[in-house]
Amino acid sequence: MRWVRFLLWFVLGLGVLWGGYWFVGARAVERGAQTWFAAQNAAGLVANNSAITVAGFADRFDLTITDPHLADPVSGWGWQAPFVQILAMTWKPWHVIAALPPTQVIHAPDGQDLTLDATRLMVSVLMQPTPALPLNRAVVEGEGLSLSSTKGWRMGLDKMVLAAQTVDTQANTLRLGADVATLTLPQAYANLPDLGPALTALHLDATVTLSQPVDRSLRAPHLLGATLAQAHLGWGVAELTASGKIAPDANGFASGQIDLHLKGWQSLPAAAVALGLVAPSNQDSIRRGLEFLAKASPDPEVISLALKLADGQMTLGFIPLGPAPRLP
Repeated sequence: MRWVRFLLWFVLGLGVLWGGYWFVGARAVERGAQTWFAAQNAAGLVANNSAITVAGFADRFDLTITDPHLADPVSGWGWQAPFVQILAMTWKPWHVIAALPPTQVIHAPDGQDLTLDATRLMVSVLMQPTPALPLNRAVVEGEGLSLSSTKGWRMGLDKMVLAAQTVDTQANTLRLGADVATLTLPQAYANLPDLGPALTALHLDATVTLSQPVDRSLRAPHLLGATLAQAHLGWGVAELTASGKIAPDANGFASGQIDLHLKGWQSLPAAAVALGLVAPSNQDSIRRGLEFLAKASPDPEVISLALKLADGQMTLGFIPLGPAPRLP
């Protein structure tokens, strides 16, 4: 039948076109990665790899970079890993997923090497399908992470989720979030009275307004304003919450107020002594100072203070802290 032959040729034609699209796209992805590494080297950075390949025919672009090594000779920071995979569906190339290896090494300026191990570490970036590819959503997920140093210390992290999402494309406003569960601190913090060796919870909910969108240009935007809806940190009996707003003033200094609430403050003087931050002889005076701040708060079990940034200066309650940070 003619219609059967037509259908077969039509399907075959679509297959040839789709295969051609994949090969052209795969070559473009590979060339783009090679160009990026060459550009970093031309800018004075170290950017090396042993191989760049693209697989996934015919429904994915699976870019694998083998033995990537990036370093900044000026700052002294560097990073290397056995591989990095960047994956995207052929029909949705504006959604990219990066799969990071179980072991990575970070070179610090002071000469120490930091080894990052993870049972799972992935990054998902969803752009808006327009020519500039502005950011829609980005998520970093990790499980079973540990960071160990050649200087002998080690930290662990059971689980983390970091996220950023564009909530207003006209105003370039992003919502930022973070949830971290059980951050095990180095051994020096293991026996602190009433605190213990781990941060049990870390939560962040904030929005930032930027001078320009985050897009494929990778130009760093300026911060026009930030609202901290809630930040929460739990460490043993101590809990710290914060909320407030910050924006640059006419001279570029951070200006605004962050309200802080500290519960379990009674454990801090002994912890400061145990860490060697203050002399044992000063423990009582620090405790009395905290008691004074607690009595001035609505709830004596919770110290409530305002971190104020104004006229280029910072104060915590009535305590001057010095110059406020300058925002770009």
